[in-house]
Amino acid sequence: MLYLRLRYGRFGVGVAGLIRDEGGRILLVHRTYSRDEPWALPGGWLEGNEAIERALERELHEETGLRVKVGAVRAVERAGFAIVLLMDTQLLDATSEFRASAEVSEVAWVEPSDVGRLSRVNARLLRHVLA
Repeated sequence: MLYLRLRYGRFGVGVAGLIRDEGGRILLVHRTYSRDEPWALPGGWLEGNEAIERALERELHEETGLRVKVGAVRAVERAGFAIVLLMDTQLLDATSEFRASAEVSEVAWVEPSDVGRLSRVNARLLRHVLA
């Protein structure tokens, strides 16, 4: 947390993508750096004056190799010193292959009812959308 505060200043903005397949399943990523809550919605932090849509596109491509089109903001939650925006997101190529990275070891499509244990912020964001 201290690292993030030093890097991003007093207030950070995070973005998370809500990606669904044709059957309504949600894409989750397995984060390599989180032991307690490794499964999460894909996303990350804005850099400098980056637009929120561009930040989500960049984070998803860096972490998974997937290219996306970002849509509307669906939910906003506070996360300590930051806010996190959940945004509608769709894959540009549904046949594209996942590529592992230093931050994400795998991805999984899960039913909304089987999302399981996510971080508190991710769980709250999804509750807004799935309610």
